[in-house]
Amino acid sequence: MVIAVVDSGIGGLHVLRSLSDKFPNEHYIYYSDNLNAPYGIRNSEFLEKRLWDIADETIKMGADAIVVGCNTMGVSVAEKAASRLPVPTAWIYPEAAPEKESTLVMCTPLSARSPRVAELKRRGAKVYANGALASMAETAGGTNEKLEKYLKEELSAFYGVQKAVLGCTHYIFFKDAVKRATGARRVDDGVDETVKRASAFIRGASEKKMQFVFSGSDESARYRAVYESIVRHRFRNL
Repeated sequence: MVIAVVDSGIGGLHVLRSLSDKFPNEHYIYYSDNLNAPYGIRNSEFLEKRLWDIADETIKMGADAIVVGCNTMGVSVAEKAASRLPVPTAWIYPEAAPEKESTLVMCTPLSARSPRVAELKRRGAKVYANGALASMAETAGGTNEKLEKYLKEELSAFYGVQKAVLGCTHYIFFKDAVKRATGARRVDDGVDETVKRASAFIRGASEKKMQFVFSGSDESARYRAVYESIVRHRFRNL
């Protein structure tokens, strides 16, 4: 089965890693819309058009299913468009139960304006929206000491929450730093839940293959290096 994983940059590589962990013998197309990154400062109309254009492009490449590995696209448009796309589609989005535990939702400004995040806020979640953090992760290729210091300062007002929800897959690179900065007992990235949703339509083994496609400049070498670093990190923590 050919599965297209979509994001604006390197964040969705975490979704790709978990999918390939569970379904190692599939053909994966990782589509990075790097020409239009970052998504968090765009509007929902733009992202809806991009979702349909990317779906059309990847389906022409043979995609049998799409997994949206970007929370911003997920909560802004994929939730509405998924049932209308011509192939099965799963998407990532922030999930929480703020009534049961104090919760911080970290997301992009566009995600913060979405009905899903607004509903979490109404139910008691605290929301931290940052328009630059995804780009900072993209530029750094992950996390570093400077970014950890930045997060500690930015999130100091939320110290003491019980759970932090990462509403952007780029933020997963900062998972440990977020836990230290907030003191949260749990940090949820939503990846496992997304893979579970995708599992409903993944049929089984096919030709094992992984390819990277870009709307802008070809960054295949960098993406492979980041992906390999994620896989090694995953295995070290098993």
